[in-house]
Amino acid sequence: MPIKRGGDGGIVEEPTEPVRGRDAEGAGAPRDRPTEPMAPRSGDDADSLFEPRSGPGNRLEEPTVPLGARQGSDGKTRIVAPRRQPSQAATSVEDPMLDPPVGWLVVVRGPGKGRVLTLGNGMNVVGRGPTARVPIDFGDDTIARANHARLVYEPRQRVYLLSHGEGANLTYLNGDVVTETVEIESGAMIEVGETTLRFQAFCTKAFDWPDVDD
Repeated sequence: MPIKRGGDGGIVEEPTEPVRGRDAEGAGAPRDRPTEPMAPRSGDDADSLFEPRSGPGNRLEEPTVPLGARQGSDGKTRIVAPRRQPSQAATSVEDPMLDPPVGWLVVVRGPGKGRVLTLGNGMNVVGRGPTARVPIDFGDDTIARANHARLVYEPRQRVYLLSHGEGANLTYLNGDVVTETVEIESGAMIEVGETTLRFQAFCTKAFDWPDVDD
């Protein structure tokens, strides 16, 4: 630095400007200069340097929407269940004439009072189990599960026959115990366990389904 002298020939000391970024001993951090933006790398534009990056390749990944989801007007994503196609079994109507009714048993006493049970052509096994053709499962545990009694409609003679099955508890017809096959008439009262059933015939000697066949 050149030496400056005053008018009297003396040396005049000018205040020196401190060097930025250094401490009193002159050593330390580099000079305090404005930070310049990093030059873009190959394949990046200038704006991309200031955008947040995430995911593989440091690129923002678009949010994925689950399959079957739909975004509502409020911005929330909701899962929409796929619409089920009605099955063929649900849409088809079973033909009632595959097993036409020939009569009914109506519960008049005991659990299930007021229930109506349909009798079909041929052998009708009465029991409280699901395999019985006429299931009486209304809470009477004294009825045998598989075969308490059997009620038959015989289409050739157009008559109804009642017999006891394999249940330990007996079967009664109009108050009398059934020990063998007996013919019964419409309006008869049948007792199985603690349940009383009224028998009502539909098919009779005067009418049967073959009489109205197309």
